[in-house]
Amino acid sequence: MSRASGDCVVPLIISTSILSAITGVIFGHAEGFFSRIAGQILHGVLVLICFGLVAIAFWDFGWKLGVIDLILTFITGNLGLSVREYLTSSRTF
Repeated sequence: MSRASGDCVVPLIISTSILSAITGVIFGHAEGFFSRIAGQILHGVLVLICFGLVAIAFWDFGWKLGVIDLILTFITGNLGLSVREYLTSSRTF
């Protein structure tokens, strides 16, 4: 570890997970602002920021924490998408 005993590990992983969940929610929101070019640009910027944070995790803390951060990024992105679809689906019984 090149940083002081992992002072930044937890905030880095948490911020990556939060941004990934927000990106998943935005990706699931197909109507309105996010279906136009500005929404697609915003989505692309959020994805680039997420993977930039993953790259920082690889660079500063090694491949083990980088892989954990990458896996959590995929999981929270899909979780955000699933929660968005669950909350907006019309439930008929």
